Amino acid sequence: MKKVRILSLDGGGMRGIIPATVLEYVENKIIEITKNPNARIADYFDLVAGTSTGGILGAFYLTPSKTLFKEDPISKFKASEALAFYSKDGYKIFNASKKFGWFGLRQLFNASQYSPKELERILHREFQHLHLKELLKPCIITTYNLQSKNSFFFSSREPMDKDREFYVKDVLRSTSAAPTYFPPAFIENLATQKQMINIDGGVFANNPTMCAYSEARATDFDDISFPAAKDMLVLSIGTGGGQFDLPTVNKSSNWGILSWATSIPNIMMDGSIDTVDYQMKNIFDTLNQKDKFNYKRIDVPKNKRTYSSDMADASPENVEALKKAGREALKDAQSQKENEHSLDEFIQQLIENN
Repeated sequence: MKKVRILSLDGGGMRGIIPATVLEYVENKIIEITKNPNARIADYFDLVAGTSTGGILGAFYLTPSKTLFKEDPISKFKASEALAFYSKDGYKIFNASKKFGWFGLRQLFNASQYSPKELERILHREFQHLHLKELLKPCIITTYNLQSKNSFFFSSREPMDKDREFYVKDVLRSTSAAPTYFPPAFIENLATQKQMINIDGGVFANNPTMCAYSEARATDFDDISFPAAKDMLVLSIGTGGGQFDLPTVNKSSNWGILSWATSIPNIMMDGSIDTVDYQMKNIFDTLNQKDKFNYKRIDVPKNKRTYSSDMADASPENVEALKKAGREALKDAQSQKENEHSLDEFIQQLIENN
């Protein structure tokens, strides 16, 4: 019986270059092995989950091609084009959109550091009026709904009775609205014309792998219904978090409200990443020896995280540093570890389960 193949992509702003670098390698390796130049990431995963920059990447991989020819690729974008997106547009989204105020007084009234106008323009350029349900595979993207005060999962395969439909560009604007970076996203549910006010899903699931696992358990896939862990292949890719700056930690007992206010978003968004990895490893460690290898987490080794601590730094120098970090993540992923396939072995598993 074929296994359900799951791809999970962390949040992390410009650090999305890291998983994009890994997935460019994965796609190229699949093309090399299968000798199919039209093979795409969307062909080899059955469910994709993403938060923030991971949601944007997932949408790139799952955007359908408009071609009418069966032999052409099913998806519009190559993995290399998703990677190029950061080099091409990152500076306009972040550095060129930064707000400035007199002696920082602006932040007393509006804490968002960046204008969302360029991000919204670019998302419209890339995805136009593509509906979430048009994505090629089941996809979940996280956000937090400020009105209902609940986590919310955008799903490309919503039951009709839920009355939910959204533009992909609005979903991505929502999942990218990181507190203190971009203002909340005001979007419309196309099925009901009701407004939602959303912020980045990273406030509760910056690593959405457990969300993906739970979604898969409740999904009736073509080859297997409601799969258990033994029926899954899970590839989870991080963005090299933990690089943010904090005020003097040994004086944290005396932090004022401004120190806490500027630190909490990063602490919250980074804190769950390793926890989810720990939980997933514990789930797969309960399986037989062969199936323990079916969960793989890829991230930049902690001693190789030499890029900027600012996840919005889109300077040419930091873009190159992040690409180097992606290559370090690839190098580490190829090493043989206990209860884990090397990346090439995992790719072979993806192909065998196609």
